[in-house]
Amino acid sequence: MKPAALAAAAVCLAAVDAAAQTPQAPVVISPYRTVNLNYVYAADLGFGGYSLAGLTASVYTLPLGYTLPGTFLDGWKLRLMLPVQGGFYNFHATDVTGQKISISQQSLSVVPGAELQIPIGPRSVVKPFAHFGISQGFGQGIGNPYSWIYLTGVRALTQWHDGETTFSLGNAVVFAGDNTIGPGFNEHYVSLQIGGEVRHPLGFTVGRIAPDIGLYVVEYYYPSPLQFSRFLKPPLEVSDQFEIGFNIGSAKPFELLGWSNPRIGVGYVFGGGLDVWHVNFGFQF
Repeated sequence: MKPAALAAAAVCLAAVDAAAQTPQAPVVISPYRTVNLNYVYAADLGFGGYSLAGLTASVYTLPLGYTLPGTFLDGWKLRLMLPVQGGFYNFHATDVTGQKISISQQSLSVVPGAELQIPIGPRSVVKPFAHFGISQGFGQGIGNPYSWIYLTGVRALTQWHDGETTFSLGNAVVFAGDNTIGPGFNEHYVSLQIGGEVRHPLGFTVGRIAPDIGLYVVEYYYPSPLQFSRFLKPPLEVSDQFEIGFNIGSAKPFELLGWSNPRIGVGYVFGGGLDVWHVNFGFQF
């Protein structure tokens, strides 16, 4: 059983054992006894986490990538990516019998990919991309530990400048999914995204760096609502979410440990009954 099927067998066994120990008390068996982690949502999140009905999911990604030098086909660029992600999942609940349930699992995934950066006029860039990789689960009740992970879609970014202020408008269509290698839980979803950012220098320099800050808002719409299973409760369906956040970087080009113009920030995703914290590495489009 991989992270996407979080120890359903252990949950069921705990309930059966508890029922056997207390035959005098009738036990109502709920149909909602399997807790499936929406793993592909967590993987697409990149760096962040959420808690829901006793399940806590945290993912941490090292966003390795390299843009090939030079251009081809009238300014097109190719960026190669090798994100390495670790996930930590903990489930704590109390069964209808009073039995305490506590399960921990982990995952490690490598999902290489590529992105074309295609300029459209002086302000816009279209970025078709694709990722395909593998994940391995560890911990209690894993079962089939390996899964294929895939993401594909297209992003677009348009930017305007007014003095030192930069305005950005982004949108994207993303298709993401995962498949257990062998019998197991599989899932996929489509996300439509649109967002805007305003970025402005902070007015001072630190060596060669001119710090700036970007404030952004993003909407995520899921034509087929995301499903988040909950122990002893019907699944939570999420069709619309919003993210607000900020990031910091430099208004002047610079490199840090081989990364060109790095940015980092924090966002808060909310809506549909699911709250998520998210570390970003710049405006996501």
